[in-house]
Amino acid sequence: RGRIGFRKNDKTETNYDFLIMFNKDLTEKLNLTANAGGNLRHSTEIDARINGSEFKIPGRYFLSNTDADLLTASQSDLVEKRVNSLYGSASFGYDDAVYLDLTARNDWSSALAPENRSYFYSSANVSILLDQVFNLQGGAIDMLKLRGSIASVGNDTGARQIVNVFSVAGDGYLGNVQINRPNIKFSESLRPEDITTTTIGAEFRLFGNRLYGDVSYYDISTKDLIFDVPVDPGTGFSSFRENIGEISNKGVELLIGGTPIQTDNFSWDISANISRNKNKLVSLIEGQENFQFSSSNGGVVDVRAQVGEGFGDIYTTTWLRNDQGQLIVTAEGRPRATAEREKFGNYQPDYSGGITNTFRYKNFTLNTLVDFRVGGEVFSFTDSAMDATGVSERSLEFRDGGVLVEGVVDNGDGTFSPNTTTISAQDYWGSVSGIGSEYVFDQTNFRLRELSLSYQFPNKLLKDTFIQNASLSFIGRNLFFIYKKADNFDPESSYSTSNFGQGVLFYALPTSRSLGLSLNVNF
Repeated sequence: RGRIGFRKNDKTETNYDFLIMFNKDLTEKLNLTANAGGNLRHSTEIDARINGSEFKIPGRYFLSNTDADLLTASQSDLVEKRVNSLYGSASFGYDDAVYLDLTARNDWSSALAPENRSYFYSSANVSILLDQVFNLQGGAIDMLKLRGSIASVGNDTGARQIVNVFSVAGDGYLGNVQINRPNIKFSESLRPEDITTTTIGAEFRLFGNRLYGDVSYYDISTKDLIFDVPVDPGTGFSSFRENIGEISNKGVELLIGGTPIQTDNFSWDISANISRNKNKLVSLIEGQENFQFSSSNGGVVDVRAQVGEGFGDIYTTTWLRNDQGQLIVTAEGRPRATAEREKFGNYQPDYSGGITNTFRYKNFTLNTLVDFRVGGEVFSFTDSAMDATGVSERSLEFRDGGVLVEGVVDNGDGTFSPNTTTISAQDYWGSVSGIGSEYVFDQTNFRLRELSLSYQFPNKLLKDTFIQNASLSFIGRNLFFIYKKADNFDPESSYSTSNFGQGVLFYALPTSRSLGLSLNVNF
């Protein structure tokens, strides 16, 4: 007979800051810019709610008009968090050629145990303009720079995330007070996260900036990441909030571009970039060798991070075979899947990048973007389900006369007999749909991501009007695939944008193509 509820949630954040800045030429060639400061951040949150059900008089929406026995109310304690910080930075510039930047910061967080509340992180970055150091201007070299940096970042957690607090759920059995505990076990020894990044790189511009490039190598080490690690239900919890060991990411990024053609009426600009990243779960927590992101299709496939392996590995079943490599089928002649899952790829690409071309002819501009992804796998639950229900194109096979699977039957005494039983297409594809390796697809693809054609109206056409400039553009996005390995779906589809929702595809709608016109007028 209806219900009514009120809720009030108050959140506050108060910050106190101070900053001292300093800028001085120490010598004719050496300049120093420095600052030092601090911050005190205090945040609070309190939540209260009251609900009533079963209105006594219809249309009178007051709590007092609800059944008193069904009236419920709750209020949380005041949750507070304080973070105090001191920080500073210094930038040195020498002869407009060598630059050194240093930063340092220390935080004290109330969200961590007293022995772990203080954590320090810093960075150092150096850049050297070789064209200035060696006086290379005036020739083919416009700019040549080397750079290197090392930086660390610290991070804490939310308030009340280290102490296991029980909650009162109301009247329990025989009127006794009922106490609930959380599904996550907190740890009082939780340490702040630490992410350390080391980067080296180089940039160049040549021939009057007609050719340019940028290359960098990075090494990122993430330690003590605060994470809810799934554990055996026998522990009484679904997960432990712990500092997981270490994740490393190493990679290379390359950009190169230029202007091959440039005349009074026509120019062509092109740039291409490519990147490669390799990650590895170096260590987890004691007694835990893998972290599972998701498990799908009745446990046939799971996506995980395995110690010593990559982040986002896909593990699934495959065709069951004997030591001689022969397929093992059931007594009824149906293919069988392995009980154990094996690694069949990783959802992250081996390489990714794009190529941009811009053509200008008088007042017309044509821009194209082709991007690509090479490598990386995805498990398609969609294809598995379509095969199982007989609605995929390939499930048409064997409908006339069935199929005799070339395999052997396990006699149960260590020997095998040739399979002699013919099965229907329905039985065959129903069994194959449970063999996960059949549905792991390569995500390699090249596509025309964007195309635009613009026309800039000439100034002489607008000079006697109140319009300063105007342009008309046709824009198309996600137009078509130039090449892709997966036939019947967009290989970059996923059922979630979360890192934990990648690598598995569930009934994704076809990705859309968009076409549009844009008129831009400035007055």
